[in-house]
Amino acid sequence: MPVSVKSVGLTRIDRHYNKGVYDLAVEAVDDALKDSGAEPSYLVASTSASLLLEPQLDLASYLASHLGLRGSRALAVEAGEASGLAAILAGYRLAISTGERVLVVGVDKLSDLPSASVHAALKHVFYRYGDALYKVGHAAVAGLLASLYMDRFGVDRETMSYWPAMMHSHAKENPYAMLRFAVKPEKVATAMPVASPLTLLDMFPLGDGAAAVLLDPQGGGLAEIASVESSTGPASIAFSEDPLWLDAVEESWRRALSTAGVNGVEVLEIHDSYTIMGLLILETLRLAERGKAAELVAEGAFTVGGSGPLVNASGGLKARGHPVGATGVYMAAEVAMQLADVFPGVKADDAKTGAAVSINGHGSSAYTAIFRST
Repeated sequence: MPVSVKSVGLTRIDRHYNKGVYDLAVEAVDDALKDSGAEPSYLVASTSASLLLEPQLDLASYLASHLGLRGSRALAVEAGEASGLAAILAGYRLAISTGERVLVVGVDKLSDLPSASVHAALKHVFYRYGDALYKVGHAAVAGLLASLYMDRFGVDRETMSYWPAMMHSHAKENPYAMLRFAVKPEKVATAMPVASPLTLLDMFPLGDGAAAVLLDPQGGGLAEIASVESSTGPASIAFSEDPLWLDAVEESWRRALSTAGVNGVEVLEIHDSYTIMGLLILETLRLAERGKAAELVAEGAFTVGGSGPLVNASGGLKARGHPVGATGVYMAAEVAMQLADVFPGVKADDAKTGAAVSINGHGSSAYTAIFRST
């Protein structure tokens, strides 16, 4: 059953030192509800890192109070980096089962503590009795994956550098993006090393943000959600038969396309916390042959005028930013705006279908939402 994205509200992702979680959420919700008519009956709130950095249990009910939605039904959703799309899934199912409007809000703050503390907290998206036991973080694992990818498929560092360059090219046109400046491919490999062969320009920035999406089972609005599906994957890449293939992404994508009754999409937002993750997702979705995604990007694919769907017109996690618990809600809002031709940045040409794909860590879970134009 389709559910419409009635309206959306976004804050620019940045280091909002003068705003807290509630301030950001209120800003996004006020924008989403300003022309929406009746108030929602349900509130679904997603957050992730803030639960560790700025501890607050029962966030959804306190957020409802700040939003002036006392008496509403509120619940919180947490699924690590995939929390935002997990909340969209919960909101979508609620809208179908109740026939009432559901407000989905994603919010997270990463800027109030030193970066080392934030990255230490983000290790908790790993399995507690697996990868989290070791003194390596996301960047180290991403670096190992990138090295394996380059060795197995003969991909050079320069070719991989076209992905972050494309993300920055998209983000500079997006008023909600954190890193709104261009980057030349040749600058990526020579930037500050993070985890060889990856550099600072291969990874997401630490920023704060909030996004709100109003779901309405009565139709109308920006776009329709045709399906939202999910899947779980290995608890660690050490348990994967092939760490360069994301099983949960493959299965959630297959389920979502099947449920929606479509074969592909024209607009796509994917989880590219590191360059290698963006490339692996493209290949897992079979939008590129294995080992060929970087080459296709270097040749101009996945952007306006190139082959394939328009991917991460927002700038992706790499340049739009990755306020962890809010990211999936940003993705949903961005795809809906693309299909309504109101996205304020790089636009697809008359797109009718779109999708958002979000994962936690390196594939312990994945969520896919499919959208249609109204």
